[in-house]
Amino acid sequence: MEIQLLVLVLALLGAWYYSSLPASTPIRENRNRKNYIIFVCIILILQSALRHVAVGADTYAYYLKFEEIKLTSWQEIWENFRSVYVLGEGKDAGYPLIQKVFQLFSEEYRIFLFFVAVIFFSSLGYFIYTQTKHISDVFVAIAIYEVLFYSFFSITGVRQTLATAFTFWGLHFIRQRKLWQYTLLLICAAFIHKSVLLFYPFYFIARLNRPRQLLSASFVIFPFMFVFGRSVAGIMALLSAQDNYMGYALSEANPTGAVDFSIFLLGCGILGWIALRNAKQRDNDMPIIYNAISIAIIFTPLTWIDSSLMRIVQYFSIFILVFLPYVINNLFRDYQTRTVVLLVLTILFVTVIIMRNVDYAFMWEQMQLDSNYL
Repeated sequence: MEIQLLVLVLALLGAWYYSSLPASTPIRENRNRKNYIIFVCIILILQSALRHVAVGADTYAYYLKFEEIKLTSWQEIWENFRSVYVLGEGKDAGYPLIQKVFQLFSEEYRIFLFFVAVIFFSSLGYFIYTQTKHISDVFVAIAIYEVLFYSFFSITGVRQTLATAFTFWGLHFIRQRKLWQYTLLLICAAFIHKSVLLFYPFYFIARLNRPRQLLSASFVIFPFMFVFGRSVAGIMALLSAQDNYMGYALSEANPTGAVDFSIFLLGCGILGWIALRNAKQRDNDMPIIYNAISIAIIFTPLTWIDSSLMRIVQYFSIFILVFLPYVINNLFRDYQTRTVVLLVLTILFVTVIIMRNVDYAFMWEQMQLDSNYL
């Protein structure tokens, strides 16, 4: 909890500092926003890379895999590709290869965590930079990240964190309508985490210039997903070739945390629907952002089946980082009103962080490993 509050305070102080710098021209204002994003991303990189190996659900498990790769020969690395993609045994052969190549330069797991953090947060920073206009937008995006996505991308997932970075880069090819480059990029990402294949159809959905209609459709489809959710989850498991998701699809419902997330996402979606009516001018990327949120709303009921299915939904739900600032700017055009809204949101985010109390320790501190590893 303390580290998240510290990051939020530093982000708030950074927003105040960079907003106070001279910004007499759009170029200077844009430079200040860019420097603020770099500042915050450095903080997020340190937060993630300096974590104790006992932090998060998978950090220590990935440490054990990293150590195992040191004893794995190159021949075994290449044979693993054959086992996974020819014989159908094992999964995601690209990740061991990345570790093996990285170990040519360093065999320190800590340095590898830095590498992963730099890859992810540089792509996240670029994503936020291209989809925001004001420093306040960036702060809201970072605050949402700390509340909704920190516990996975910063301290737990490694393979899917890298795969998600590829999807951020893929947005460039979506904008440029470069299907082959986009396809190649996601194929490379799929070698790291196959679930990223579920993001592939977004290339065709992203540019549908009917954001309000698609958002309305997501509200209608949402309740039906509670009825057909298990079947849909099973189909998605087959499409992504992730057998563990098939197990989730057949498991008993475990909606812990899913209710709050669903309410938040639906609430943002409704506000976004209203904001479209008030928008005087639509940004070029606005349909992409709206369509991603619509897909997230449709698939959110899957998280009621099992919270682990959030790993699928978050490829689209992470667009909420830039969706909510867009909505706020269009709903509250008056500066004073918008400032009050941002203040209320900040208090709400701080309250949620305090209530969740996610355990964290730096690498030099003491922390007990999960009982599974003892």
